Amino acid sequence: MKDEFFGNDDQRAVLRRGRAMAALLGQDRRYSYYGRTVGLVGVEDGDTELLAALAIAQGNAAYGAVPSTQVDAIKTSLAAQDLVPVQYDKWQGSGSAIRAAQRIVSTHTLPDDLTMRQLDRSTPHGYLDSLAEMALGCGVLPLCGEALRGLFRPAVCLVAVDPTSKVVSCAASSAFAHEDHPEHGKQAWWGMLATDPERRGQRLSLILGAHALLQMEALFGFGDFMTGVEPGNAPSESVCAKMGLARGDTSIIGCADPRALAGGRMTK
Repeated sequence: MKDEFFGNDDQRAVLRRGRAMAALLGQDRRYSYYGRTVGLVGVEDGDTELLAALAIAQGNAAYGAVPSTQVDAIKTSLAAQDLVPVQYDKWQGSGSAIRAAQRIVSTHTLPDDLTMRQLDRSTPHGYLDSLAEMALGCGVLPLCGEALRGLFRPAVCLVAVDPTSKVVSCAASSAFAHEDHPEHGKQAWWGMLATDPERRGQRLSLILGAHALLQMEALFGFGDFMTGVEPGNAPSESVCAKMGLARGDTSIIGCADPRALAGGRMTK
């Protein structure tokens, strides 16, 4: 399999280290991984010193669930360890998300000139290269190729392809926590929504996102989904609401090592 890590030099190096860390820690239920870097599922799974160690080793790491009452203290602790914390609202949904996705796929279809494809082992590398170019242009860092193809963990990545084989939109969902994690083992990450600016307004991400969510349920039995949205990102909040997700009382707190990621951020 081709070395399928995307982004600039820093981002590719971080993704590569994240995949290696997942090979080392993937059987420990404290840790999360969905195709970028290994993190801690929740604050009960490790303190900020452990999260900082993961961030320094990989370049980036995140808590998947932080109660609102602990957000400020955790961000302060990470900053004191010379890391750059980033907060995302955690949006999640179960039955409401499944029902919303079913409504979307029953009432919306891709334009006639586009074809939906699910990435797998046999997908030509050119499709992933085209996906990466489009997504990165939107500020969205794709997961590593093994995750996109569903070769490492249960995952679905769908793309809309035009007649020239150009990827113009994408969405993905992946297992997040270890299946035996007591609280989040049955919850899947959902996201990586991106659309070529020339094709916006056609609800491509919404349609692909709905199909990806339903595929995760049909293929792997996931019925609970989550994603992170930066506070104030109204377009992403709107898509999440249409997908039946709701903002809860927990946040995702990521942290980057600025010596590994010059911009202090992993992705949009």
